[in-house]
Amino acid sequence: MCISRVGRVLSVQGNLATVKFFDGRTSDSVEVSMLKVRKGAFIEVFGNLALKELTGIEARKRFAAWNELGRLLSADLVVDAERLSEKTRMV
Repeated sequence: MCISRVGRVLSVQGNLATVKFFDGRTSDSVEVSMLKVRKGAFIEVFGNLALKELTGIEARKRFAAWNELGRLLSADLVVDAERLSEKTRMV
């Protein structure tokens, strides 16, 4: 499965942008030649290619969805760890 990420443009030099993603990581080699983006814009990135400029509302909705997914996955991991420790106690 392919997953795109959302980030905010920190700077643009030619066809490359420095982007800070919502997970806190920063990339200084996002190709933005297909879009006309400026500092502060929210963009959707796949690999190192900017696919689409997003509104602030779209970006926040996607960030909220990713946070919820992470919360749900973390809860599942905790439940699985508890089940595993219960099984090892029974042995």
